[in-house]
Amino acid sequence: MEVVTAAKSASVFGAGARAVPLGDQRGGVDREHRASDMPLRRRVLRPRLAVTLAVLDFLFMSAAAAGFIFAIRYRLDFATLAETGSAVACIALVSLTLAYATGCYRHDAFTDFSTATTRLAVGLGVSVVLLVPLLHFGLGFVFDSLAFRSISRSLTIVLIGVGVELCGGMLSRLIFMVMIQRQLLRRAILIIGTGRRARHLRDILSDGNRQLTQVYFLTEAYLGGTPPTGIPGKEVDALAGTVPASELATKLHIDEVVVAVDDPKGLYFDHLLPWKANGIPVVDFNTFLEHETGRVDITWTAPEWLLYSEGFRFGLLDRVLKRLLDIGISIGLLFITLPMSLIVACAILLDDSGPVFYWQKRVSYGGRPFWIVKFRTMRLNAEQNGAQWASKNDSRVTRIGRFLRRTRIDEIPQLFNVLRGDMSLVGPRPERPVFVDGLAERTRLYHLRHSVRAGLTGWAQINYHYGASVDEAVRKLEYDLYYLKHFSVLRDIAIMLQTLRILLFAKGGY
Repeated sequence: MEVVTAAKSASVFGAGARAVPLGDQRGGVDREHRASDMPLRRRVLRPRLAVTLAVLDFLFMSAAAAGFIFAIRYRLDFATLAETGSAVACIALVSLTLAYATGCYRHDAFTDFSTATTRLAVGLGVSVVLLVPLLHFGLGFVFDSLAFRSISRSLTIVLIGVGVELCGGMLSRLIFMVMIQRQLLRRAILIIGTGRRARHLRDILSDGNRQLTQVYFLTEAYLGGTPPTGIPGKEVDALAGTVPASELATKLHIDEVVVAVDDPKGLYFDHLLPWKANGIPVVDFNTFLEHETGRVDITWTAPEWLLYSEGFRFGLLDRVLKRLLDIGISIGLLFITLPMSLIVACAILLDDSGPVFYWQKRVSYGGRPFWIVKFRTMRLNAEQNGAQWASKNDSRVTRIGRFLRRTRIDEIPQLFNVLRGDMSLVGPRPERPVFVDGLAERTRLYHLRHSVRAGLTGWAQINYHYGASVDEAVRKLEYDLYYLKHFSVLRDIAIMLQTLRILLFAKGGY
């Protein structure tokens, strides 16, 4: 990340550029460079990185599968184009869905080719397991074709399609990374402010890749204020010669403006309106921070901002659809995991001859307690000295229990809690009453996480690790608040899909 700052003088960038007045003490813009004189330009629309990679995958993976299968469709016993097209469509849809579920479009897979290809290979491998019965039983029921009549032939079609998709996906990632190296996808962000908030954004953005984000800083003088002592980042000359404030958008190709001033009193924001009118988003500090981190940072967030910002919409239709999804998917998962559950029950009995299930009181919707059921992973009388947080290499965990926790298999019985209505498939993780009381006293806004049913998985679970301390519980609360603020059924479905990454790569608890 390249950080370019405005000088504390009236010049825009550093002492090397000739001084250009940005505003008088009343906050107005100088007459020579009024904000209304900002040259109009069409904003260069840069698609989101995840969308760009998904489109490349769709083009290359689908094209590779379609081209190869259509070329040898007679040898695969396809009788009609409809049969061939249906098979290709199923392979492409399931493969892309599993690629998303295994984290192929997360930020940490954009610049690391090894991570990107590993997740793609795992996702496509899982898709084979789903596609074979889908072609054999699903399309075999629709089409009376030799291609779907035998499982071996369906497996052949799937392996061919997924194999060429893997090649296409690797090619699309090579192209994507070349685009990143050539800075074709790099966004330029202008942060107005030089105080604590601006420094916090600098620290967050500095963790990213230089090829993905370029950040410029502009002092509060642009809004008619006096900048605090010190400027975040290193002062350098970004442009040669004089750069009037009205030309910043054009010269720097700014994609987004973030207002991160510590004290807005006495500042004038009216001349930021032309930026927004020209198609450049202008957002406040909290909105940008929330979008960038995927959580509501309660250290910086004031309750009034949450009160007046958009979100926290829980419509009746959304609640009904969410409950129907909970019931339908829970019944399906219980049926699918029944053989595994029987094996796990036998393993627990053989391990220490104790009970298979473990019941524990937790807190869910409205602060009401309920009894959660899990496969037992701890030795008997593990909490005879009182409740305590789980920890890494916890001595209370049994041998089989450690495996069950890491793979999250111990949580399968909680599907019964979902069917009973104690929990939902997606929501904040339920905590124990003794911990809830303590966290509620120490952490503001903690009670908001009980606005919905507790979840088997959730936004915090797919973005943060298990969490086994007060500090980690607070961080998970920030993710829970983001989920509550942006709740939708589609987001629930996305979270359920991405939970597969946690299961496959053993990102479970201690």
